[in-house]
Amino acid sequence: MFAPLLLTFLLPVAFLPLIYFAGKRPLGPAIAVIIPCILNLILLAATIPKVLSEGRYIETYQWIPALSMPLTLFVDGISLSMAIITLILVISAAIFSAGYLEKEKGSLREYYILLAFLTAGLVGVFITSNLMVFYFCWEFMLIPTYFIIGGWGYRESYRAAFKFFIFTHAGAVSVLLGIGAVYMLTGNLDMFMARDLLQSASPAILEWIFIAFTLGFAVKMAVVPLHMWLPNAHAEAPAPISALLSGVIIEAGAYAILRVS
Repeated sequence: MFAPLLLTFLLPVAFLPLIYFAGKRPLGPAIAVIIPCILNLILLAATIPKVLSEGRYIETYQWIPALSMPLTLFVDGISLSMAIITLILVISAAIFSAGYLEKEKGSLREYYILLAFLTAGLVGVFITSNLMVFYFCWEFMLIPTYFIIGGWGYRESYRAAFKFFIFTHAGAVSVLLGIGAVYMLTGNLDMFMARDLLQSASPAILEWIFIAFTLGFAVKMAVVPLHMWLPNAHAEAPAPISALLSGVIIEAGAYAILRVS
């Protein structure tokens, strides 16, 4: 069965051994990150006809039947655009990093492995409708960013990385509380099905769930007064990662609010 979205999610991680064995020269690991991104762009392009004709392309897999928790992957006009933009920016960051970090501290292989995890997390956030998978992808996005800022940043990189970690994971806990509340009320973790099932819930409960999600995602969007991690992270992160922060990682928070609202 042709499964472009599942492959899109798995390819960045599947290429990790190639990144590791690509050698210590910066170009090898960079190419090992770029190849799956290009393949993913081709896979996503295959979904465009159905998105244009039906508004959405969906793949569903039964992975935890006992919990009635299907893995649903989907793209519509918004998520498809975000995934494509992400992959293009990652390709640009990988190319630029090869020269930018050649004389910097730290192993480039580890840097590109973290970039591959970051890519998988970002793509996963944009193509899944399962809230628990979404949360895992959210963490997949945050943790590699923390290690990249701390390991390949500038003088105050450790401080900036620590502040990034504290703020973003406080937000992640808020998101997890919202997901837990949704599951307790509906017994379902699909964001579209849960939204329909929550129509009969108390407005006060819905308000608290929305606040939990919004607070968590607002941290990632660096909304005042939850923005204090951003200046340090931008200043201390390697330029390619700083570009990803402003170009797509922060926007992932806005996308998430749009999906859960």
